[in-house]
Amino acid sequence: MPAEFTNQSKDEPEPFDQLVIDHQAALYAFIRSMIFNPQDARDTLQDVNIILYRKQEAFIPGTNFKAWAFTVARFECLNYLSRHKKTQWTTLDTGLLESLADMAEEETHDIQPWLAALKQCVQILPENAQQLIDKRYRQQIPMEHTAVTENLSIPALKQKLYRVRNRLRKCILTRLEEQKNSTNSP
Repeated sequence: MPAEFTNQSKDEPEPFDQLVIDHQAALYAFIRSMIFNPQDARDTLQDVNIILYRKQEAFIPGTNFKAWAFTVARFECLNYLSRHKKTQWTTLDTGLLESLADMAEEETHDIQPWLAALKQCVQILPENAQQLIDKRYRQQIPMEHTAVTENLSIPALKQKLYRVRNRLRKCILTRLEEQKNSTNSP
């Protein structure tokens, strides 16, 4: 392990570990832009994490971790897509996928303010909406099971989730606009 990554207290994550932790959301967003199935994207993120740790010695502390990690993610996504080409609905060529990856990488730099706004907005939702979001998206409980536990039909549950997502979207956009205005004011 490089000297820069040693001598940490047992309670604090190692610097390399913290870099990996800090970039999980951006890496997932990047991977998800190339791999449309959420479970496959999560699996690919885990593969990327394993590769990052295997190649940890190649990372030079103080350099751009995000660029290095995104390069690993890009190759892992391309490997996934080439392995699943016959079973996927898309047969995009590698050049187009590379272009999509470039665009996705540019877009993920703004994910941290968005995630902070999302967290704030979820906290101000009514308790039942928070629980519904938690069941469906964090716990990933299937729609059918959630509908039964909520005593709703599937179409009614979809409508309820749509309304909550729409409320979250509006709240996030408002918070991001407020942040933008507060940083631009003298």
